[in-house]
Amino acid sequence: MSMHTSSEERIHVPGVGRLFYGHAPGDAVFRRRLVVAGFAIIAVFVVGTVGYYLIGGGKWSLEDCAYMVLITITTVGYAEVLPVSTAGEGRLFTMALLVGGMGVSFYFLSALTAFIIEGDLREALWRRKMTKRLESLNDHFIVCGGGRTGSHVAEQLLAAGGQVVIIDGDSDTLSLLVKFFGDALVVLEGDATEDAVLKQAGVERANGIVAALSLDQDNLFVALSARQLNDKLRIVSRGVEERATAKLRQAGADVVVSPTHIGGRRMAQELLRPNVVGFLDMVAHNIERNLDIEEVRITQRSVLCGKKLAESRIREVSNALVLAVICDGEHHYNPAPDFNMEAGMILVALGERTELERLQAHARG
Repeated sequence: MSMHTSSEERIHVPGVGRLFYGHAPGDAVFRRRLVVAGFAIIAVFVVGTVGYYLIGGGKWSLEDCAYMVLITITTVGYAEVLPVSTAGEGRLFTMALLVGGMGVSFYFLSALTAFIIEGDLREALWRRKMTKRLESLNDHFIVCGGGRTGSHVAEQLLAAGGQVVIIDGDSDTLSLLVKFFGDALVVLEGDATEDAVLKQAGVERANGIVAALSLDQDNLFVALSARQLNDKLRIVSRGVEERATAKLRQAGADVVVSPTHIGGRRMAQELLRPNVVGFLDMVAHNIERNLDIEEVRITQRSVLCGKKLAESRIREVSNALVLAVICDGEHHYNPAPDFNMEAGMILVALGERTELERLQAHARG
């Protein structure tokens, strides 16, 4: 995604959030109609003024000619300013101007009315639809901050099939988001550090939240508020300063990510282990084979529960490769064939998307 903003600073928007209406699919059509009608009005006015001036042989001033055109095409009905009846072609030209001018005027007025009224109606219907959509969301993701970091997070979540609500107070940033994503995500204009805005975004029903604001203290407020509103919520926070990591964790963040730290490690790895980095990039961004790494949770009802890895028939139903097993926070890499799988464990598997889906189905029985 190449969308960038000049700054990630947020504008404080007090109170509750507001669904951001940054686009309307039909606005471009109505705008073109309005522009065409406007040019048509100007063309009729110019042609009429020049026509009267030529018919009068230059004796009539341009001001009088222009005034005559206006009272003609608007059908005001004032007395003739110019003695068109004495001119040879004055009446014929006036009749033609009257018919053409009225038609163009009505077209311009209808285009202007449609642009104003239908635009407002479309926005009202859009807001009603998006409000219902927002109220019906469950297990969705909330992204606080729509700058560079937040926009990339939203892109990845949408690519994974998640439902996303993004919160930001900068209308310019939100306009770029709407232009890029359209209605794929719900865009909320407001201050993410306020409880009312988080509640409006459905934090109590959400599956996870990302605090990607530009200031650590704002991310801390988001983490603290989100944890109080939903103690089961997974919170991932951006950390700008290294010293803020511990405070963010104390505030309720499950994970604190430092973009500068990760970027530095990535650049070093590109120098030291370029092939490994290339493989990981292929896994993360491969399009042709759709290669991915997925986690498969073993539940009480799973067919894998209580079985050894060799007895699981994983390789029979799927070509996915089990890289590790997570148990009670411990990572068991490259588990042995006699590894016992129990409920609550998480398998970390590598494979194509279809193979991973087969593994998920097999784990569910």
